[in-house]
Amino acid sequence: MKPAKYFPRQQGSALIVAMLVAALAAAVAVTLIAGEQRWLSGVEAQRDHAQAQALADAGVQWASLILFQDAGRDGDVTHLKQSWAFPLPPTPIENGFIEGRITDLQSRFNLNNLLPDSGTKRIHFERLNRLCRQLGIDGQARQTLFAYYSIGDNFNDKPAPSNKTPPLPPLFDLGDLPLPPAAVSKLAPHLVALPKPTPLNINTAERDTLRAAFADISDDDLNKIWTERDKQPFSSLAEFHRRVSLNAGVFKDEGLGVSSRYFLVTVRARQGNARAQAQALLHSEAGHWPEIVWKTVE
Repeated sequence: MKPAKYFPRQQGSALIVAMLVAALAAAVAVTLIAGEQRWLSGVEAQRDHAQAQALADAGVQWASLILFQDAGRDGDVTHLKQSWAFPLPPTPIENGFIEGRITDLQSRFNLNNLLPDSGTKRIHFERLNRLCRQLGIDGQARQTLFAYYSIGDNFNDKPAPSNKTPPLPPLFDLGDLPLPPAAVSKLAPHLVALPKPTPLNINTAERDTLRAAFADISDDDLNKIWTERDKQPFSSLAEFHRRVSLNAGVFKDEGLGVSSRYFLVTVRARQGNARAQAQALLHSEAGHWPEIVWKTVE
């Protein structure tokens, strides 16, 4: 038998096939590893997001505890020197941070004070109308706003001419106001829509809101209120009268108060690259754990 002969061309082909198989195997391995890494990254991202949401949700409980401790501490008075008024700054935690703030919503005008069953509808209409004028809200936008609550320009308890439909139910989101975005943006820091009529807290109201609460108040009188409030919060409307002398035409205590029940809690958290935010409307009463009216975590 003759010895087998080697054919260079066949050897070259076998080598190429072997190289292709090795390259294919390497590609499959890389694909599997990359897929596993993507899966692991996805799992880690979901884990971090879930942890960030849990942190933000825990922040709502932190706020509830603060409000529970503050409620009734100074009698039935809510003011800006209590613990709730100091925000939680960005606080580092392992692989992230958490921060939060509590806002007194009765420092703003409650639009639902304009509902037909509100006993202070007229005075709140007057105050809101003053606020709109202060902020430069034009007449057409004001008419549209008041028409939402079926109030004419002269408070005649009839729908404004531009609105022939029945009054709408209570408003809960300022974004639902039939107003231009620019007007909503100006009004938003001063307005809120709460589940029921509430008094405006003169201990926590912002300067422009406080100015609109009083008819024809002078800058000097407004500064006096601001200074006196900063020295010591007003414990009652009677004390306000004693410490700040305003004539009867300027000061009407109807629809005003010195305590608050509704607070907005906003908490932001980061875990790894994931961020979450929780918001909640809390109703706080002395001697009771705050009730969550609504809450979102996202």
